[in-house]
Amino acid sequence: MLDYDMGARGNCSLYDYLYQRIRDDVMSGEIAAGQRLPSKRALAQHLGVSVVTVEGAYAQLVAEGYVRSRPRSGYFACAVPKGVDLSGVSAPEVGGAGVVRPADDDTDLTSSTSFSGDAARLWARALRQTLASEPEDEVFAPAPAQGSARLRRAIAGHLRQTRGLAVDPSRIVVGAGAQMLDVMISQLVGVGHTFAVEDPGYVRLTRIYEACGQCVLHVPLDEQGVCVDALGDADVLHLMPSHQFPTGRVTSISRRYELLGWAAARSGRWLVEDDYDCEFRLAGRPVPALLSIDAAGRVIYTNTFSKSLGSALRLAYMVLPEELMDRYSRELGFYSSTVSSVQQVTLARILEDGSYERHVARVRKRCRDVRDALVAAVRSRGGAMRVEEPDSGLHAVVAVYGDAADVVKRALAAGIPQAAFVPMDRYAWDGANASDDGRTRFVVPYDALDAETAAHFADLAFE
Repeated sequence: MLDYDMGARGNCSLYDYLYQRIRDDVMSGEIAAGQRLPSKRALAQHLGVSVVTVEGAYAQLVAEGYVRSRPRSGYFACAVPKGVDLSGVSAPEVGGAGVVRPADDDTDLTSSTSFSGDAARLWARALRQTLASEPEDEVFAPAPAQGSARLRRAIAGHLRQTRGLAVDPSRIVVGAGAQMLDVMISQLVGVGHTFAVEDPGYVRLTRIYEACGQCVLHVPLDEQGVCVDALGDADVLHLMPSHQFPTGRVTSISRRYELLGWAAARSGRWLVEDDYDCEFRLAGRPVPALLSIDAAGRVIYTNTFSKSLGSALRLAYMVLPEELMDRYSRELGFYSSTVSSVQQVTLARILEDGSYERHVARVRKRCRDVRDALVAAVRSRGGAMRVEEPDSGLHAVVAVYGDAADVVKRALAAGIPQAAFVPMDRYAWDGANASDDGRTRFVVPYDALDAETAAHFADLAFE
């Protein structure tokens, strides 16, 4: 039986403290790989906590890959690699192309505006306050190439609060959208390299990297994330470990260490961590960033405010490891900033005064309401439809028996917008759409639906 002093949790919640203790014991080997954990009810009784507390801790451990759930068997500790060779590398201060191309499509769910009305009002109010009260020499002066010092400090504080990352503001680069940063990363690495991207994944990444003169390799996924064996001679892997787009899959902790080992095994290898919707985990705590366990300085961390504030604002940033930061200063530091000083000061204000976090909390709540309506409708109809990864951010994957074209036809006839149910094959370079069990898969963004429409969409599978 696991024996923890729950009275020693300090300011941690019971669920978070229990999660941390079990996680640390799995990492240290105190809980051996394959060892069965106590049942939720038995552990709750032993520790004097509620079953809900244990359920929350176990769910977070499963989501991050420390523990595996086996139906009708219980919970078992996963193996976490201990043999990653990072010798001689000090910790940083920040803590071939596809043959078949998917059809061109204007549907870009990674650029969807989450509840844009609220975001527009937040930004308009902050912009008025900025113009009325901030010094003119700060608002209208040209910003440094990296971004204003004030905004970079605000982003560093935001990362510390929301992601637990101790990031030096001097390593942060602000850019006009994630695509601009992808181009910049390509410039830093140099032309003629092989960039690996996830498949299915964000199709525009292929277009961007190919336009920059890179060879692009499409790498399949398994249940734990990117298949390391398929990386071949790639130099850079662009991945979304917290919530993979479009599957919503979380890269397990064991796979994260494998990927870090792959990157550290050869000079010039990099991992681009695209953390695009990390703030929108709908259950438990956000999944920790890959950067948080990067001891070798191989992770380029990127994130964007476009998912929460609207894609029209084009506000993103990256955290560069020391080697690439030095290269940026030498080779790209002459560029003018791609984001206006007005926008940078406005964003800094809403990060500093807490209004951004309050906005994100409201968006999460609305997404959760839509998620709950969709899941409830699906469960009430039996097994004809399945919701996959419903907690992993701004969208879910819905798997349906039957013909995709027929479902699309009936949904459109019912007035449900096409953006609310995009076939998975739009994001797969091999054209794969069906699950292993023969169901057709759709990507369903929560911000394209309300609770009533979500339930109505679920009904379509049974007509």
